[in-house]
Amino acid sequence: MSLIISNTHCRMYLLFFTLFLCFSGVQAAVKAQDEAPPADSKEETQKAAPEPVVEDTEWDNVTVEFKEAKLTSGGTLTLKFKYSNSGSDPIDISRVGKFDHDDVIEHVYFVDTANNKKYLVVKDTEGKPLGTNLKYFVLGAGESKNAWAKFPAPPEGVETITIYLPGAPPIEDVAIVK
Repeated sequence: MSLIISNTHCRMYLLFFTLFLCFSGVQAAVKAQDEAPPADSKEETQKAAPEPVVEDTEWDNVTVEFKEAKLTSGGTLTLKFKYSNSGSDPIDISRVGKFDHDDVIEHVYFVDTANNKKYLVVKDTEGKPLGTNLKYFVLGAGESKNAWAKFPAPPEGVETITIYLPGAPPIEDVAIVK
């Protein structure tokens, strides 16, 4: 008895074999996907940013919104915040406090309460603070001004700090974002 396979049979076997391989591959991919931990989206892999803290200041109609304390490269910590004037008149913040046209950013600091240490803004080689220039700081009616400042990072293991922004009460137990 001789074994003769026609072209039609050969094509059918090839089609069934191809379908078998495709189906097996799909099943393996589905199984691997089911067993693999869920893929993190970009938003999930980054720590959720803390909710901003808004505080009234000692100046009428002016609030400050603290946004973030984030560890950055080079052993620094960046603080981000925003002053807003909800009043109908401009306010010269550099003159209403004890600043006498100083750069207001020089009066921002934080305290590492775990080690009872105060950190001042980092300055460049010319003695200028690394941060937003808030010298002659005037907020017009209805205006806001975003600002940032760089500080030396606290020691490893410090997870919360207290922020001091000019005119505002202390913002306590601020989590450091890494």
